[in-house]
Amino acid sequence: MKFAKKILPLFFLFLLLPVFMLSAKGRYDSKETKDGGDNIFANQALLSAVFEKLYNLEKNKQGKVNIVHIGDSHIQADFFTNAIREALQIKFGNGGFGFTFPYSLVRTNGSRYVKYACNATWQSLLNVYPVADVGVGLSGIALYTSAEDFVLQLSTQEGYEFNNVKIIYPTKEPQYRMSVTAEPLQVSSSGTVTASTIGMRYHTVKSGESLSVIGRKYGVTIAQIKNANGMKSNMIKPKQRLKIPVKAGTRSAKPVQGKAQTSNIAKDSIDYVNMVTKPYYSSYTSDTLMSRITILPAEKQPMYNLNGFVIENDKPGIIYHSIGVNGAKLSDYNKYPLFFEQLPILRPDLVILSFGTNESFGKLSDTEYIYQIQEFAENIKRLNPFATVLVMTPPPSMFRRRRVNTYITDYSNALMGLSNLPVWDLYTRMGGASGIAPKGEYARLIARDKVHYTTSGYQAQGQLFASDFIDAYNNFKKKKTN
Repeated sequence: MKFAKKILPLFFLFLLLPVFMLSAKGRYDSKETKDGGDNIFANQALLSAVFEKLYNLEKNKQGKVNIVHIGDSHIQADFFTNAIREALQIKFGNGGFGFTFPYSLVRTNGSRYVKYACNATWQSLLNVYPVADVGVGLSGIALYTSAEDFVLQLSTQEGYEFNNVKIIYPTKEPQYRMSVTAEPLQVSSSGTVTASTIGMRYHTVKSGESLSVIGRKYGVTIAQIKNANGMKSNMIKPKQRLKIPVKAGTRSAKPVQGKAQTSNIAKDSIDYVNMVTKPYYSSYTSDTLMSRITILPAEKQPMYNLNGFVIENDKPGIIYHSIGVNGAKLSDYNKYPLFFEQLPILRPDLVILSFGTNESFGKLSDTEYIYQIQEFAENIKRLNPFATVLVMTPPPSMFRRRRVNTYITDYSNALMGLSNLPVWDLYTRMGGASGIAPKGEYARLIARDKVHYTTSGYQAQGQLFASDFIDAYNNFKKKKTN
C-alpha cells in the first residue's frame, strides 16, 4: 500500500510530463503554435483590420499599406526593421522606402540605403534631452542650421528609387525648395563635401573676354569649358552665361568646415519643382522615378529646421517606415506633441512600438512601463483613429554583461497580460534570458555589451517577426476564404 502511494503520484507526473514539455516548447518554439493553428500574437484578433487591408492589397494589387516602427537604438540602425521591410515587401510588394532621416549629418548611425550630403554644418537635439524649442518632431531628433547657402542632397541605392517625396519640417510655412536636376554633391573619403564637387560655377561673359582668358581666371582649359557647355567652336558673346567646371585642387576645392561656404550651384539657374505645401510638410510627385533630390532654402530665415523625408514609389505594396533614437524611452517621445502631430503624414495603418531596454536601465517599474505604453498608444490613436498599435516585448539583455535583466522579464509578462493591444513576444521567441546565455541560441548574436545585438542578431529578430506576422496573416486569409 505504501509502495502504491509512492508510485501513484509519479505515475500521474509521468502522464502529465508531455503536457508540460509541450507547453514549454510552445512558449519557446512558435512553430508549435503555428502548426496548431493557435494565435501567434496575443490579442491577435485586434490585427484583423490590418490583415484585411493586406488581403485587399494582395488580391487587388492596388494601394499601399503603411507600417510605422518606432523605438530606440535597436530601431535606429535599421538592421532589425530593414529585415522586416524586405520580407514584407517580397510578400506584398515594394511601395517605397518610407520615412528617412539624415542621421549622417549629425554623425550617428542610420540606414545604408538612403545617403545624404551637404555643404553645411547642422546641429541636432535628441528627444532624450530636456525639452527645447528647436522642433523635435517625427524623427525624434531636431536638425537645424543657420547656414543661408546650404545645399542638401538625398540619394537612394538601386531598388529604392521614388516618384513621391515629402519634406517634413516643424513649421506650418514651407522652409525649402527642391530641384531634381541640380548637379550631384560628392563626399570625400573624410566625409566632407568639397566645394569643387558642388556642381558647376557660372560665369557671365564680359565684353572683350575670350575662352582662354576665362579659362586662366578659373584654372580650367578651353576644352573643359567647351565640353561643359556643349560648344563646337570658341565663339562667345557678351552677357552669355557659361558653365565653368571647378578644377579639383583650386582654392574652391577646400573642404567645407564649420560655417557653410557659398556653393558653386548658381541658385538662379536651378530648375525648381512646384511642390504642394501643407502644414508641416511639402510634397512633390514625379512622372518618372528619381534617385536624387536637392534641397535648398526657400527664403532667408534665422534658422532652418528639418524633421526628415518620406520617399515612395508609384507601385502598390508595403511602405515600412522606421523611426528610432539612440537611448530613447517612451517618455522621451511622449513629451513632444509635435511627434504625434506629424505622425499622420505617414498615414499609418499599423504602428509597432519597440521599447523597454532603456526603461529597464532606469529601473522603471513594470506598472509605470505599461502606463507609458498605454499613453503612447492613446497619443497615436488620438490623431490616427484607424491605425492599429502593436507592441513588441523587448529582447533579452543583461546588466553589466553578467546579471540577468529581470526588468525585461517583468515588462514582457506585463505586456502579455494586456487585453487592448496586440503583442508580439520577442523576449520569449528568443528563449528569454537563457537565449543569450553562453550556450544559448543567440549567444553569438548579441554584442559584447550584452544589450545590443550584432547586425546578424538584429536581422534574425526581424526575420522572426516577419515570419510570425506573415503566418498570422495567412491564418487570417485561410479563415476568410474558407
